[in-house]
Amino acid sequence: MTTSTQSTSDHNAMKAQDTGNPAHTEEPVDSPPILEDDGMNINEIGAAVELREQQLDGKTMNGDEPPPLPYSAFKRWQIWVIVYLTSIAALFSPLSANIYFPAIPVIAVAFNKPVELINVTVTVNMILQGVSPMVWGSLGDWKRCGRRPIYLSCLTLLCLSCVGLALTPTTDYWLLVLLRCVQAAGSASTVAISAGTIMDIAAPSERGTMLAMSSLGSFVAPCIGPVIGGLLAGNLGWRSIFWFLCIASGVVALIEAIFLPETLRSITGDGSVPAQRWNRPLVPVLLSGVKDEGRAPEEPRGRNNPIEILKSFRNVDLCLILWTNAVPYSIMYGIMTTMSPTFLAVMPSLTEIDLGLCYLSIGAGGIAGALGSGKLVDWDFRRAKAAALRKQGLRDVDAAEKAVDTRGPWKYEGIESIERTRLRLSPIYWTLYVVMIVGYGWAAQQRVHIACLLVLQFLIMFQVTAIFTVNQTLLMDLFPGRGASVTASNNLVRCLTGAVLVSIVDYIINGVGVGWTFTILGGWCMLTYPLVMLEMTWGKKWREGRAEREQLEQEQRAQRVQ
Repeated sequence: MTTSTQSTSDHNAMKAQDTGNPAHTEEPVDSPPILEDDGMNINEIGAAVELREQQLDGKTMNGDEPPPLPYSAFKRWQIWVIVYLTSIAALFSPLSANIYFPAIPVIAVAFNKPVELINVTVTVNMILQGVSPMVWGSLGDWKRCGRRPIYLSCLTLLCLSCVGLALTPTTDYWLLVLLRCVQAAGSASTVAISAGTIMDIAAPSERGTMLAMSSLGSFVAPCIGPVIGGLLAGNLGWRSIFWFLCIASGVVALIEAIFLPETLRSITGDGSVPAQRWNRPLVPVLLSGVKDEGRAPEEPRGRNNPIEILKSFRNVDLCLILWTNAVPYSIMYGIMTTMSPTFLAVMPSLTEIDLGLCYLSIGAGGIAGALGSGKLVDWDFRRAKAAALRKQGLRDVDAAEKAVDTRGPWKYEGIESIERTRLRLSPIYWTLYVVMIVGYGWAAQQRVHIACLLVLQFLIMFQVTAIFTVNQTLLMDLFPGRGASVTASNNLVRCLTGAVLVSIVDYIINGVGVGWTFTILGGWCMLTYPLVMLEMTWGKKWREGRAEREQLEQEQRAQRVQ
């Protein structure tokens, strides 16, 4: 009788544990979820996590700790190949814009138009680069579409628009402007979709490095674009620029069609759920070893359309981060657009090819910044997480081991404020950036040797990349599942702000000189930095309020469906 009673008691205890009885279920260490619905939790960081994922992170009935599920089903080498493929695709957004600069005087002569009118094609290109990702980015986050079709559509549109530009009659200036808009609509969105892809496959502790690597092409293009454009326009004519872009984008589109898999988590989950038949790569080498374990795709976070992207600007923390991204980017773009007259004032003997080669310092700074800042962001995140866990009483060895755990609700374990954790190195980045901006302006004003200016450009681009990587990584943390849409919003603010600054920077230089111009711009940065401090202080409160609002909207939509 005693044995039977004991057995019954054990059975009931095991059953209570299986049914998730709070008295027998171990809660995650970071904090309990703040919101809950049927099958989904909103954890402290504001990210939706499936309940079954939380349960798997608990202990088994035998008391053993089960191995945590990996964030992505892709193998390590497959993840990095996807990162490189997306980086190549994202290259065309800045490349198509910067390769055009050296050909502007030649095109002005060919169309018999003043340079100011040809510069209109640059302005409309920047505007479309900001606006078009709102459409493509929302489609890339839509579970009935996904990332892969948008990559192929954008690259195909870019390829076809370049054919039209290469064949444009010199008597049809309006057609040149129109096709430059179409070209931007095709090329600009690859950056936003690339960031969304990284969000799909990269765990939080690795997201900084992979985002930096994915954006590497965006930093290389501004330096190699003018060099390629100058060589092509000088030797083969301005039309050869567009034939080059046509061939390059066509080849990349073919490679993406053959190898790139779908990664959107509302379609493929962690990568193990097969995508629609029409949305699979022709040669699924990057899906080899990825097994379909019958797991369901993740539920999309909210609706994805251009209107929803505009609605995202009601989030105060998003607006602050986007603006603190746009200001340094705009100043950097101002340096690039005024580079030729600034360097010619210092050394009038420079040729067009020489000026094109000077852009290499900016590209080198972008590459170094992408490689260095990405690893620094990930290292600092793990260090902050380990320190938080040690404060909770964990041993150093255990804290260091858990610091690299990025699965389920444990990925932010111990992190009280992700905003403060991600931005805590920002005072160093912004201080160095302001000092370098002001120093660059006065060095140019005093007409020091261009070697000094090139070194300063390298360091400035390094700091811009570091600021961008930190902010972009934080955006991915705050808006899970909406990487492409958030990056589209980021692109919109950056491009529009940059277009405004580029249109007035020459007037400021003519009025007060190069030194005072960049002193003013440095002061603009100083006035912007308090917004970063505001996000560090109040970001957690805004994030929790957004999670509650989104949960309420989800419940209201469910009631309307019923």
